[in-house]
Parts: sequence; C-alpha cells; structure tokens
Amino acid sequence: MPEAGWPRHGLAIGRQEFRRTLRALRGDSARLVFMAFGGLFLSIFALVGTWLVLRFGGELAARPLTDGIRGAVTIQWLFMVYIFAQRAGSRHDRLDNESLLLLTVSTRTAVLGLLSADLFRALSYVAIPAALIGGAFVYATASPLMVPFFLLAGLLLVLTALVAGYAIGLSTQLLVARVRFVARYKTALGIAAVAAVFGCYFLVMNVGDGGVTALLGLWPLSWLVDLAVVGSPVVESSTRAAVAAVGSVVWILGWAVLLERVATALWFGDTVENEVAEQKATVDADTGDDPLAAAVRPLALPSMSRPVLRVAQRAVVVARRNPSRLSFLMIPVLVVGSSMINLAQSGGLFAALPPVLALLLPWLAGGTFGLNPFGDEGPVLPATLTALASGRQYATGLAVPGLVFGLPLSVLGTVATGVYGPFEPVEVALLLAVAVVFCLLAVTLAPAVGTIFPRFDPMTVGSDREVVPPSLSAGIVYSLVFVVLGGTAVGCALAPGGTRGVYAVLVGGLLAFPFAWLAGNGVPLADAVATWLGGAGDAIASLPVAGVHWGGYGVSLAVALALCWWSVRTVSRRYEAYAIE
Repeated sequence: MPEAGWPRHGLAIGRQEFRRTLRALRGDSARLVFMAFGGLFLSIFALVGTWLVLRFGGELAARPLTDGIRGAVTIQWLFMVYIFAQRAGSRHDRLDNESLLLLTVSTRTAVLGLLSADLFRALSYVAIPAALIGGAFVYATASPLMVPFFLLAGLLLVLTALVAGYAIGLSTQLLVARVRFVARYKTALGIAAVAAVFGCYFLVMNVGDGGVTALLGLWPLSWLVDLAVVGSPVVESSTRAAVAAVGSVVWILGWAVLLERVATALWFGDTVENEVAEQKATVDADTGDDPLAAAVRPLALPSMSRPVLRVAQRAVVVARRNPSRLSFLMIPVLVVGSSMINLAQSGGLFAALPPVLALLLPWLAGGTFGLNPFGDEGPVLPATLTALASGRQYATGLAVPGLVFGLPLSVLGTVATGVYGPFEPVEVALLLAVAVVFCLLAVTLAPAVGTIFPRFDPMTVGSDREVVPPSLSAGIVYSLVFVVLGGTAVGCALAPGGTRGVYAVLVGGLLAFPFAWLAGNGVPLADAVATWLGGAGDAIASLPVAGVHWGGYGVSLAVALALCWWSVRTVSRRYEAYAIE
C-alpha cells in the first residue's frame, strides 16, 4: 500500500532526479556539445514555425480539422511513445540509490518519481518551442480563450505517451531480466525492434495517398487536437474534444496501474542476466573455445595469428556488450534516415541512397569497433600494452572486425541500390571503389584518431551503469575527414560540375571573405591573401569538368589510401610508445 502523501513524495523524487540530470550534464562537455547542436536545431525549428504561424495563422484558422491532421498528431504521439519506451528500456529504468529508496517509499511513489523526472526532462526540451508556436497561433487568430485548452491538450498528449512508453520500456526490461533467450540476444533483438519501428514509420509515410494517416485520425487520442483548438476560429468537434479529454485520463490511469505492477516485478524480482553473462564467459570444453572466443559467437572471424585474433575478438565483444557507448553514431544515422524518408516521399530515394551508403556504412564500421581503443581496454590496458610483439599487430586486430563485417555490407548496399537507382554502370563502379577504399580508411583511421584523442573517464548511461564512449574530439575529427574527403570523391564521381562550383565558392568566397574584411579594416597582407584566394577560386571554377571528374576522384582515393598507411603507422607507434602515468 502506498504511504500517506505519496503524490507529494513522488514529485519530490522526480525533481531531485531532474536536478541530478542537470548536475551530470554540467560535468559532461561531450553531452553539452551534442545538446547544444540539438538545441540549435530546435531553436531554428521553433523560430521558423513561429514565423510561419504568424504569417499564415489567419488563413489556417478558417479551415476545419480533418482526419489527416488528426492522423499526423497520432504519428507524432507514437514517436513520443517510442522515445519514452527507448529511454525507459535503456537509460532511465531505475532511480538513483534504488535499494535505499525502495525501502523508504512505496513502489507507486517510486514510479511517480521516475515518470515525473522524465516529464521534467521532456518539458525542458519542448516547453519553450511549444509555447512560442502556440502563443503565435493565439496571437494570429486573436483567440486568448484557447490558451487553457491548448495547455491541457499538450499536457495530456505528453502524459499519455509517457505512461505508455514507460510501461513498454520497463516491460522489455522485465523480459530481459526473466527470459534467458532475450537476455542473451538483447542487442540483436533491440536492433530488430528499432528497424521494425522505423520500417513501420516508413510504410505509414509512403504507402497510399494519405489514407493511412487519415485512418490514424480515428484514434481517440488524436482528437486531443480538437481539444487544443477549443476557443479558436478553427472548426473542431466538441464531442471529440470531450472524448479525448476523458479518454486520456482513463488511458493514463490504466497504464499507470500496469506500470506499477511491471515495476514491482522488475525491481523486486530475480534476474537471469548475471547467469547469462557467466554462461557467455564459460569455456566450452567440447570445442576448446575460451571465454573471449565464446563471447564472440555466433559471429565468426577468419583465421589469423593469435595475437591479432585476440585484439579483434575483444573489439567485437566490447561493441556487443556496451552498445550504448556508441549512441553518438545514431545521431547521424537518424538525421540521414529522416532525410531518406523525405526523399522517398518525393521519389528521389534511390538517387541519393547509393552514395550515402558508400560513405555511411564504412563510417559506421570504423566508428563501431575502433574509435577509442585505449579507453575500451579499461583496467586491462597494461596487460594489452605488454602482450603483443608489435604495434602493427594491434593496429591490424582493430581493423579486422570493421573489414569482416563492414566491407561486405558496404559493397552489397552500394551495388544493390546503385543498380536499382538511376546510375550508369561506370558510376556504380566508381561508387563501389569509394565504398571499398573508404572502408579501408575507416577501419584504420578510427583507431588512429582514437589513440590520439583517447577517453578514459566514464559517463553514466543508466542509474547505476557507466560506459566509456569515444572522446568528442575523436568523433569530430574522424567524421570531418569522411565528410570532406568522402564527399569530394562522391561529388567528383557523380556531379563534377557541382563539386567544382562548391570548391570555387568555398575557396574564392567563404575563405576569402574574412581576409577581405580584415583588409577593409587596414590589416597588412590581408588584401594580398584575399586576392590570392579569389584568384584560386576563379582558377578552380575554370577547370575542365572531365579533369575534375577523374582527377578529383583519383586524388581523393589516393589521399584516402595515404591516410590508411599513415593511420596504421600512427596506431603502431602510439601503442609502442604509450606510457601509463
């Protein structure tokens, strides 16, 4: 039974958890930078949305709500459910000092604290943009009476997604804790689940002529948009608004009851995860496999010298057991994925997918296995530094997993989509060469950058679990090389004229501009530099297209291969010269 005053206690726990999140954020520069980029994107979206509403809000107000609009709200609501489920299933499934807390308060109080903490986190992201856009709509339509209804609808929309998402997320955690098969293959099952979610989203956005979206408009929770515009000139359904309000309350209470039961079973029950982890590390007497080889299965690595194989096996095991350390890799994947979905809606998917896969898949192959090699070793780093005969063995071992798993995917993905897309056979062959060369570059450059910019301090990904992700500097340098060099190779192969124009503007315009500004303020030599850069830009613009096509393409691949050689030497030298202080 919950104690007296449990709502107040639960909200207090949520506020304290939110404060802990803010304190942890202030001490993590990498997360701050990523959040700054996210905040910049959100700010641009909010400002553009506010301007559009102020500009066209009066015209929109005269239109009635349709099932298509309601269905679009449902799609956003489902996305919120997915986000909350993902957070509950990976990062925020437990409270800080859980054992002591559960001896002090009831499970219901702890669940309320968990929910309120993530509610505060969510509101910290969306409250200001929602207030700006909503306030702009109220101003544009001269309808101040809709403000309380808009706030109520927004709060109910977030709360309904929050309780459903957390119930789903904690249920998946309960499956991992109880079912051995799920615990053993949780990473693969998680990837499959994410692929299924985005696959369904892709189908909803592209199948039919908006019929699926209109069908989703029949979902009662989508009728919250009717509640949000009560008191405005928009023609809404009062019946649907009332049903949405009452139904949301019933929905929240029902899922809250289920969530309390799931949390009780998860927090107070036994788990098979430790047993599964021990089984993975157990020596197989029949095959003679050792714990490291057993941990790699069912993946297979080719035969090679034992020291190199050991380094490769450990890289695979670290990537499999700590996928959350590579969460930064998902940010570009999500951005590219959303762009591909938008292109699919306009019919240009297979015109963009082959060059994207030719670079994105190698980039993932290198970043997954080798972007923080010293930090991934953890406490066994001294043993690793003394176990190998040479640094070249270490560099080779770090490159093997990316080549074994990344190269086939890069080749198959590029060729399959290139043949299906609007490309000539020569262009497909050029993209194939890009995929192969940049896969070699990825698996060698990532460890080189990772050894130059190592990271050893962990970050918390859950209430009680720490991982060591790659450093922000390593991720930025590694990605910049791919964007600049890979983009040049792909651009010269497919659009040499456009690539020539981009470099002409970059050199003769953007790079020359600050020097021209300094020259205007009387800085010596700045005028000469600006003039030289302007001339260089003009020279680039006058290059023949054929020369850019073959010359730029060949130079890009040659530079990539030279970087491969430099990267292997760098990893080898830093391994042999590394000293633990």
